[in-house]
Amino acid sequence: MRSIELSLQEVTQAMSKESLWVTFKRIFTTPSTGRAVLTACMIMAISQLGGFNTLMYYAATVFSIVGFSNSTAVGITVSATNFVFSILNLVLVDRFGRRTLLTITVLGMSICMIVAVIAFRYIPIDTETLVVESTNVGWPGTLVLVAIICYVACYSSGVATIAWIGTELIPLEVRAMGTMLNTVTCWSTNIIISSTFLSMMKSWTPSGAFGFYAGICFFGWVFVVFFYPECKGMPLEAIREVFAEGFGVKYSKKWQKEHKYDAKVETMVLGH
Repeated sequence: MRSIELSLQEVTQAMSKESLWVTFKRIFTTPSTGRAVLTACMIMAISQLGGFNTLMYYAATVFSIVGFSNSTAVGITVSATNFVFSILNLVLVDRFGRRTLLTITVLGMSICMIVAVIAFRYIPIDTETLVVESTNVGWPGTLVLVAIICYVACYSSGVATIAWIGTELIPLEVRAMGTMLNTVTCWSTNIIISSTFLSMMKSWTPSGAFGFYAGICFFGWVFVVFFYPECKGMPLEAIREVFAEGFGVKYSKKWQKEHKYDAKVETMVLGH
């Protein structure tokens, strides 16, 4: 413990002497640091480009398109789903780990979007006005609603919060700058996705727009599988070693396996 405190003091002193430019440059000149920041920012980008915020911003519009008369009430239902599953994430994230949750939920997001794509194919929509051309949409509209609620559940229980706690991957000496880049990634991708949604719905049709989001989510799942390490329970010095060689997926799996017994013993001790 004493050695860790001394290391933190040394890092803090070194950080206080560095300019912002030196810290910023360190991210791009130190490969392991760059990989850590890239991983955090990629998860953040996926959380935004996957289409969630368009559903929040344009929920009433989307559900009126698919024929729901009280689209605002349906939008509130979606928001309530977001709230409930965000709380669920607090329970699951440290128990099952970030990587496990992302692997399951990001794939689930992609599948839900694909279901919405299929359902939209059966809904007659005027793509110029985004007005439904039938008074009886039927099962496709219900399927879109179910798909979106399931999508929001997957999003909120996974990438929604993990995108923010992903800054734990970033070394302490550049964490402030890395967090800034993560935040910039969040809002820049948010602007892109929210400002293009309606035009995509018109030019690509709703199926095309939701298909694009499904593709982003699938790409995100592939990224998680091959590049996102599990850092649950890792101390700072162990997380630093994760990105020393590549993206550290194998290293983190090995570390988790080696320390699994230690974690059980610690849990038993704390329980008593």
